[in-house]
Amino acid sequence: MGTQSSIPKLGSEKTMQPPSATESMAFESSIDPTEYHLGPGDVLQCRFWTSGDAYYPVISSDNMLLIPNLGAFDVRGKTLAEIQTEVLEKANESFARTKSQSGGPPITLALYQPRKIYVKVEGDVAMPGLYALSSATRADLAVDLANHVDPALEQHDPGTEKQREMEENGKKHLESIFGEREVAPASERYITVTHGDGTSERVDLVRYNSTHDPKAAPPLREGDVILVPFRDLRAPSLGVYGAVQAAGDFEFVRGDSLSAAIRYAFGPSADADLHHVEVTRLSDNGSTDPTVYDLSAIVAHRVPDVALEPNDRIVVRFLPESHKAAVVAVRGEVAEPGVYPITDGQTTLSEVIREAGGLTPAAYPTGGEILRHGSDERLTAGTPEEISKITRLENLGVSDTINFQRQMSIRPPVVVTDMDRLFVQNDHSQDVTLRDGDEIEIPKQPTTVYVYGFVNNAGYVQYQEGASLKYYISQAGGYANGADKSQMAVIKLRTKAWMDPSDTKIEPGDEIFIPKVPDLPENYTTQNIQTIAGLVFGLGGLITGLYLTFLKK
Repeated sequence: MGTQSSIPKLGSEKTMQPPSATESMAFESSIDPTEYHLGPGDVLQCRFWTSGDAYYPVISSDNMLLIPNLGAFDVRGKTLAEIQTEVLEKANESFARTKSQSGGPPITLALYQPRKIYVKVEGDVAMPGLYALSSATRADLAVDLANHVDPALEQHDPGTEKQREMEENGKKHLESIFGEREVAPASERYITVTHGDGTSERVDLVRYNSTHDPKAAPPLREGDVILVPFRDLRAPSLGVYGAVQAAGDFEFVRGDSLSAAIRYAFGPSADADLHHVEVTRLSDNGSTDPTVYDLSAIVAHRVPDVALEPNDRIVVRFLPESHKAAVVAVRGEVAEPGVYPITDGQTTLSEVIREAGGLTPAAYPTGGEILRHGSDERLTAGTPEEISKITRLENLGVSDTINFQRQMSIRPPVVVTDMDRLFVQNDHSQDVTLRDGDEIEIPKQPTTVYVYGFVNNAGYVQYQEGASLKYYISQAGGYANGADKSQMAVIKLRTKAWMDPSDTKIEPGDEIFIPKVPDLPENYTTQNIQTIAGLVFGLGGLITGLYLTFLKK
């Protein structure tokens, strides 16, 4: 008698199908399982790796998550990470034998589709009221929506006009007391989100927009109330001026630092003197002499950051023309994204990444790239005469010249290097030198492979280490009628090179394209044979005619 499988039977076919596209809601951004609170309506993806089956349970109205053969799990007040742990522990107990055979976890659980929630936005916003949002939405987006006014609605809605009139009167009253100032009337750093359980969190739009600190704009839950208060112009503030991207006054929050304040102004400009940043503070004896700090040393963690006090004023001086340094921009998954000075043609990629605090755990150096916008652009932007002199086009034929110019018009401004070999394999042959204006992009680790073309269900497929091309095609619904299997290609994430699937390893972020068999007439082959035969007979007749003509002579 055969041994029965310990893998659960998942029930009806419908439970194994994901929700239709018309029901899905977009994610505002990737979610953090440790901060996302589950609730009724969330759709999860439960995959039993030993069988390859996927199940899409929906959390019920009483906050229960039901998984076949494992039971029900109460998600009330729990995060996705907490439920993942509970489900995995239960699965390890239930499928202990299966786990030992496969060598991996018998089950995984992920959020597939966030639920719809209703939140209320009140206070100093253009359109206070109730909003229907995705539960993956953060508080900053809700405030933005509440400040987005439809011009047509604004013209005809008496309530909106009355709200505008009240705001204008309030602004005039404040200006009569404190004078006219170039500040927004609404607070951006003391917004509160009150949850249904009575707890509350503070929203700091200035910090979130400039640093993307997730704690500064928490994800929303059902029944949240967001209160946007008026900005108290008598409250302490910070001023950041000079060579920064967006100078201005900001509300002061205890814990602000010098490096953070510069980021509130979206970082220094390219011609900023980062070694002599001035902080002016009113001392006990009334002195206002500025203290000078080396911001570049602070950012590089060579010296401690500077804690700011209420009403500090920061001035970033511009470099004299004779002292301006070359700079590069570093974006993406590094500890401290921003603009960094370099010695043109000498500073290396690894040195700049080290100055930026190194790669984050989520970094994907394989997909990293360096974009260069320099003097080489004259190849694509110059006149035909200039291009000809540079590239010796006068030695090329007409078709070659046109093809060359077309290729030059789309040449990517990418510096060739392999960041995976440099930062993971410690191969310093890939440590290129940088030039003024270079842009370094380090993407986040992708988790999917995009399959499209002639498949039955094109879209993103979860990446599996070592999985074959066949696996990704099957996850995308298999080949569609008319698919040309002989011309499939794997498009690499970083290089965008089209590779034969048999000549490359499929990696996270890659794309798989399945083309269509060319449309040809049904009698295409017969027509070709007839055409070729006609040409042969015609050529034979010509030769015979010439032979007879010359023979008679």
